[in-house]
Amino acid sequence: MLRKGILPILFAVLISFAGTRLVACAGPVWPSHEEQLFLDAYRDHVKVDATDDEFARADKLYVEAVKVLSETYVEQIDVPVFVQNSIAELDGLEVEDPSPTGVVGAVLDENLHALDPHSAYMTPDMFRRLQESTEGSFAGVGIVISLDDEKRIRVVSPIDDTPAARAGLQPDDRITHIDGYEMNGEPISEAVRRMRGRVGDPVTLTIMRGKESFDVTVKRARIEVPSVTAATIDSDIAYIRVSRFDATTLEQTQDYLSQLQSKIAKPRGIVVDLRRNPGGLLDSAADIADQFLTGGLIVATEGRGERKLRRYEADVSDYFDGVPMVILLDRGSASGAELMAAALRENGRGVIIGERSFGKGSMQRIMPLTSGGGVKITTGYYTTPEDHIVQGNGVVPDIEVLRADEEEFEREIDLAHALPSRRRDPRQSLASVDAKSCERDITMDRFGGAVEREKAKAETDDGKETDAEAFRDSVLECAVGYFEGGSLANYRNQLEPLLRAGL
Repeated sequence: MLRKGILPILFAVLISFAGTRLVACAGPVWPSHEEQLFLDAYRDHVKVDATDDEFARADKLYVEAVKVLSETYVEQIDVPVFVQNSIAELDGLEVEDPSPTGVVGAVLDENLHALDPHSAYMTPDMFRRLQESTEGSFAGVGIVISLDDEKRIRVVSPIDDTPAARAGLQPDDRITHIDGYEMNGEPISEAVRRMRGRVGDPVTLTIMRGKESFDVTVKRARIEVPSVTAATIDSDIAYIRVSRFDATTLEQTQDYLSQLQSKIAKPRGIVVDLRRNPGGLLDSAADIADQFLTGGLIVATEGRGERKLRRYEADVSDYFDGVPMVILLDRGSASGAELMAAALRENGRGVIIGERSFGKGSMQRIMPLTSGGGVKITTGYYTTPEDHIVQGNGVVPDIEVLRADEEEFEREIDLAHALPSRRRDPRQSLASVDAKSCERDITMDRFGGAVEREKAKAETDDGKETDAEAFRDSVLECAVGYFEGGSLANYRNQLEPLLRAGL
């Protein structure tokens, strides 16, 4: 069992990125003189029929939020300036909910976002959905959706053995209405909100399939969303992909690692794929890193003034001990994925192949407020075993793979109000290789009922649809080449001694 350090955590939750903690806020709070100025000012911007109880709840919301912000934010907050900014925000404020809590919540959200991209106010509904996302399951119909070029809701694929799949929904179906509400031009988040609900409650989807339109009524069910897939490559290389870190990811990982060990008598290597992994629960990311480490520091946290807060130490590796490892990262790998990769490399366990990662290395806490909802506040930075910080820097791969289809991409440091970087890892890539230079034919044998090979499709130049498996994963093929003979394997002789020396 992973040792978690000396500061207990009550609960951990995430929005897209790792390291968010739930902390209760309790006890009476009273407005300061500056805060009272805002409480007086916002009353002119709410609906005219607001009650005294609504005002009291909103007043408490604001004062509580400022209190926890001033006590826990990663940098010292100038409260009078924060309050003045809140007052200035009122004149240009546009809100859908003109109630007192709606106005105060919107002001808080704007001013928290002005501190950094990850601090925010959360309504009670947002807080509930956040908890669902970290549990690895939710109540819905079981489909993956996207927006098409005409901003219509497109079904990418139904999830196996869910109400949507049993109702016969198909890839490329368009959802035009949900319970009679027209969805054309609506964001994906609105479609998700309307399709989710209580288990057993029905929802009616109006489907456009070609020129045919029809209604499908399905009952919502608990949808389990796997976060881990696994395969064998060329029969003797283990492959495991972790797409996020939630409450069920460790159990899934251990199950697949056990299966991989039973399938491969003499493994030549193991590939841990963390590409496009946006993070998740920090405890989950640290626990999964621990499956490969016999000891050492995995990750630590530091707060205001670089004060050290927590340490996550490894116990004993259970899986593929001594087997050469490659960790795959790309620009979409963030937070927990970056920290796990850095921990494995800095403990001498594996090499990183791919792209420099996103660079999100800050820690957030979710603090529920007694007035309803909560605030998500950045409270610290994560540090790697060698005391580097990935915030704004990302993790640099040992072998960088250059892709011809590479596009411009914003990383953490490019976001508005991004926190500054600190103590970057001085490592540079040992080599940069063109993805096409190490393409090879590989055979992947995927397994597990929840990880059947995706049947995604893509369009070719002639407009015909073709199986997406026809497109090469050249970065993965480069990783396989690291274990074999050839140009990329030449770097193994340089990297492995560095790993063993802890460099």
